[in-house]
Formats: sequence, structure tokens, C-alpha cells
Amino acid sequence: MDTAAVDRIIEAARAENRTALSEIESKQLLEAWAIPTAMPRRAASAREAASIAKQIGFPVVLKVLSPDITHKSDVGGVVLGLNSQSQVEAAFKLIKNNVAEKAPTARFEGVAVQTMARAGVEMLAGITYDAAFGPMLVTGLGGVMVEVLKDVVMRPAPIDAKTGRQMIDELKGAALLRGVRGTPPADIDAFVDLLVKLSELAGSRRDIREMDLNPVMVYPQGVLAVDARVALSDGAAADVSEVNGDRAAARRRNLEKAISPETIVVIGDKKAGGYIWLRAQSNFKGKLYSVQIDPREIPNIEQMGITNYLNLSEVPGPIDLAITAVPRQVAPLILKNCLETGVRGVQFFTSGFSETAEETGVNLERQLKSLAENSDIALIGPNCMGLYNPAVGLCNFPGQPTGEAGDVCFISQSGTHMVNMAFQGPLRGIKINKGASIGNAIVLNPADYLEMMAEDPATRVIGMYVEGIRDGRRFLDVLRRATARIPVVIWKGGITEAGARATFSHTASLATSSAVWKAVVRAGGAVEVRSWDALLDAMAMFSRSLPIRGRRVGLVAMTGGQSVFITDAFASAGMEIPALSQSSYDEFKTFFNIIGGSYRNPLDAAGTIMGPQEGNLLRILNILDRDPVLDLIVLEIGTGTAASRWASHEADLISMLDKLADFNRRASKPFSLIMHHAHMEDLVARARRLAVERGMLVFESFERAAQTLNLGAEYWSMH
Repeated sequence: MDTAAVDRIIEAARAENRTALSEIESKQLLEAWAIPTAMPRRAASAREAASIAKQIGFPVVLKVLSPDITHKSDVGGVVLGLNSQSQVEAAFKLIKNNVAEKAPTARFEGVAVQTMARAGVEMLAGITYDAAFGPMLVTGLGGVMVEVLKDVVMRPAPIDAKTGRQMIDELKGAALLRGVRGTPPADIDAFVDLLVKLSELAGSRRDIREMDLNPVMVYPQGVLAVDARVALSDGAAADVSEVNGDRAAARRRNLEKAISPETIVVIGDKKAGGYIWLRAQSNFKGKLYSVQIDPREIPNIEQMGITNYLNLSEVPGPIDLAITAVPRQVAPLILKNCLETGVRGVQFFTSGFSETAEETGVNLERQLKSLAENSDIALIGPNCMGLYNPAVGLCNFPGQPTGEAGDVCFISQSGTHMVNMAFQGPLRGIKINKGASIGNAIVLNPADYLEMMAEDPATRVIGMYVEGIRDGRRFLDVLRRATARIPVVIWKGGITEAGARATFSHTASLATSSAVWKAVVRAGGAVEVRSWDALLDAMAMFSRSLPIRGRRVGLVAMTGGQSVFITDAFASAGMEIPALSQSSYDEFKTFFNIIGGSYRNPLDAAGTIMGPQEGNLLRILNILDRDPVLDLIVLEIGTGTAASRWASHEADLISMLDKLADFNRRASKPFSLIMHHAHMEDLVARARRLAVERGMLVFESFERAAQTLNLGAEYWSMH
């Protein structure tokens, strides 16, 4: 790598106040980085172009040279397949006339003359710069196909060779590189090497804003960048990482104390708000105090059995967490008081800051950020519901479950989602260890909470709802370290353009595009979901299921119609429904009722397990658990006659669930239930709750089960 040559090329463009390199400069830069190109020669006149063409050999290509033209084809600035000097001279004049007509203000500096590249597989390789995550490597099908099919894959740069091959494998058009219809396979190793070098260039040169190599011809041996564009940043690009500073370790310790506090002070709670924050801490195991100066509020607070003080400095002992619900204009003063009294952590329910996009709110948030960044305090929010730790009784809404520590953590930029997780999670078997509604996250950001929760040995899985990431590179680094130990499931808000606008109005976060976000999640080893139900399903699966080490599923349904439905759902999600082994079929023959049923996978089993034959259910499951062709087992139960019988014979339901729970505990394969309510919603909902209480993974529909279990198989294939 000739880094000095790269420096000279970029400095020459800077000296002329240019932010775009010419094609010749772009290719010179690539050649200096050991990336092979079809290097052109500059011609200032038609005669010179013809002379160069004769020297390098026909056929040739002519391309306009202009610092003012980015897309040459759009202005008629490219002519291909020229086979004589006369054709070259005519093409030169044509290009010059086209530019004069279609881009009259553009400077015409002649043409680039290069030999026509021989045919190969046309690929794209490029770099784009994301405001949150920095340089991103892009690859896909090249030529015009990238605009038509948009078959591209991204990763944060730089990458290694393994990641480069994974990117190629994700392309729908990857088969073209492997050879189709008698064409020889392309040199994938050479193209991967090009991607790695390009990503290293982007990672080492933050002043390169964009690179576009399209097409890159991939041959049976070797590669060639046929066309290249390089755009520079307006100035030396700043590192996207936010510097946490020397206070990071102290702030982390204070956050840990704030989420497991011994003393809580609620500041500014009022009757108009229903004393929501004081009531939320009704089961708090430590010391709870109030700070309120309004004489009309104090008697009500004291009637709740809570000692009230007029000033934060009067509160006895160290304060681990201050919960504030004050008007926004008072928030900076409250934060100063917290700093003066040594409060370890403070969460601001208060909103009306930068999420409003109005000057007053932006300025007030700036004051909070400045005060907090110059201290060790753990500032949570603002515009958030704050922290949740059921083990110590710390809640962010009245009535949330407390008393038992779980094994699932949740981080949310939406307060509503945090509150809902506390109430709805246990209904799905999700037992919360710790949770955080982080709002605008102006000092402590998602990476800080993720790092803390991932390092907690009690945590088995982390769920996240995020709307924007500021410190992108640090987030990616923390995410990679977290997923090396536990699954992380992420639901990103603001994926669509309209959603991104809503995100800004909600949390003032930087919205990232769907493609960039998908690349970051993939690079970080996490699991992406796109809805609330999908988030809950995935978190339940990762916290309750054995690892899913393959996609071959054994399906048991109650009726023929359901067996067809469940098969379609799982096959559409990417799962396999294989024929069972002969030993399994031989066992089924000895007892399975095939009148109105079938023991082919999927099994139509109602006639074999209902009524006096209920013992056959475990017999079926044990056979499937032993079958070597299966990776997991799914049982659909709870509709039709089974649910009807539960209405009058609940003991039968309890007995069946106890047996299934016992099988679930000893099974060697992941096991889950599908219990959709059909026409008996209340009854089946109760059955689901009873199954969840017994530690089983339960889904409400075929589609949700299939999609979630496929996510699990994908995650465990990478870890």
C-alpha cells in the first residue's frame, strides 16, 4: 500500500478546493492501494484521443473528464466499443457537444481513453459514510443491475475476509459468481480481497466520504475495477465516536448503584399526576423520601407514610437515585442540586427538550448535558420513564411486578414500551432482571446500558427498542462483545422515512436507514425484529428455549387442515419439514390411529391422543425427540375438541400441561407449543398462561412460531 501516493492525490485535490477526484485520480488512488483498475489516459483533443487509442489497442472507451460531472452517462459522456481512430475522433466531438448541450455550465477537460474491459461478472464495490456509524462497505451486483434489483449488502468498514464472503453469500445474485449455465466460476477470493482492501482504505482515511467502483469485473482469475468515483469530505471527517472521557468508569459505577438503589428520593411529585412516582415505589425495599416545596402537596405525601423534605440537602445519608418530575425550566437547577449533594444517579421524567425541536427545549437540554458531562453523575433521560429493578422494588410505573429477579434485560427509548414490557413480559415467560427507559439519552447512551446489562451474570438475553444511535462505533463494539455471550434482540424504530421523521419528534435521535441498520445488527451478531410481538416472541424464545441448532422441525397438529396450515407457515419462514427416519415410522405403526390422521411429518394426531389415548401424546413426543433427522419439535394444541373439553374438565388440562412440562425439562431438542385461541379465546388464553407458568415456550400463531424459531436457528448458526 502506497499511503504516500494516496496522500499526494488527495492533497492535490484539496489544493484546488475540489471534493471529487477525476476518474484518473480515483484509479491512481486505487492502484496505490493495490486494487487493480482499467487505467485510462487523458486526451485534451480528438486527435490526441485517437492517437492514444491506437497505442493502447482497440476497442476502446471514451469518458468525459469534468470536475462538475458526477454521472457521466446522464449527460452522454460515455461512448463504448470504438474500433478505429475515426470513430474515436467522432466520439470525442459527440461527447463535447453532449456536455455543452446537457451540462452547459460544466467544465470540459477532455476525455479519458481506456481499453474496453473484457466481459466478466459485473459487481459493485463502494464506500458510503453514515453519520452515526462512519464508513460502510457496500457490495452487490454491478452495472445497471444495482439500480434495477438493488441487490446490495452493507457492513461497517473495515471488514475481514470471512465477513467479505458472508456478504457475498447474502446476495441474491451470488450464484452468478459461482458459475451458471456452463459459465466458469468467478474468482471470489480475488473479489473478497478487493473488498477487504477497499474497507481498509475507508477505515484509515476518514477524509474519503464516498467511493463507487462500478462495475468491477470479476474474472475466472482476478478482478478489474473498470469505473471508479471518489468523493472527499468537505474537511477532514471527524470520528463518529463520542468520547466518554475519564469519567466513564465513575459514571458506570453510579449507574449500577442507581439501578440497584438503597435510597431513592422523588422530587416534585404531585397530586395532579396521581403521585405516580411515589406510588410506583410502594414495594421498594430501601429508604424512600420525597422532596416537595409546595405546601398543598406535603400533607398528601406524608399521609402516604413518606417523609418529605423541602431541600435535597436535608435528606439523610447518600442518595443513590433521584426521580424527578419537575417543569423543564427547573430541570437544570434540580440537576445542580443533585450534583451539590452527591446524588449518584438522576432520572428525568421531564420532557420538552430537544425532541420538540424548539429553541428553548434545545437550550435547556444543552445545559443538562453540559452539567452532567462535567461530573460523575449517571443522568438517565431526560424524557423517560427511567429504571426498573423488580428484585429491589424499583419501578417506573405503579403496579409493576416486583419481588423476584429474572434473567432478561430490556432497554427502551420509549417509556411506553418499557412499562408494557414489565406487564406483558411475564405473560410470555419473560422474567425481567433489569430494565431502562432512556428517552433522549443525552449522556448515557444505549451502549452504556447494554454494556452494564450484558456483563451481569444473571442476564440470559437482552431486548432493545432504539430509535437512534449517536455513538455508533462504540455501540457496535459493545454489541459484538455482548452477543459473544448472550443473545441481543433489537427492534429499531424510524426505519421508514416517515418513521424517521417521527423519531426526531420523539427523541431527537439520529435516524439511520434500513440498510445501514441491518448491516450494523448483522455485524454486531444481534437479532433484528420489526414489531412488538416479534420482540416479545424472540425474547421469550432466547430465555426459555434450548439452542436451535438446525431448521429441521417435527410438527404435531391436531387436524388435517391444521397440519397443512402449520407446514405452509414453517416452510414459508425458511424451516424444513423432513420425512422422519424409518425407525420412527416403525414405532408409529404400532399404535398410531391413521383413520382421519397421519404420522407423516407433520403429524395429524388428534385421533391418537384424545380421550382415553392421552398417554400417546408423550409417546409421540419421545419418538420425535429420539429421531436424528429433527432439530426441534413443535406441538399445536388447544383448538377444537381439546379446548372444548378443557371447559368442563380443567383437571385434564392441568394433567396434560404437567406432562408436557416434564417432557420439556428432559427433552434433548428445543420444544415449543402453539396455542391459538380460534373460537375459544378466554379458555385458550388461560391455557397459555398455565403453560408459560410451567416454563414452556408458547406461541399464539403458526406464523409467529415459525418466524421466531427461524430467527433462533439463524442466530445459533452464527454463535
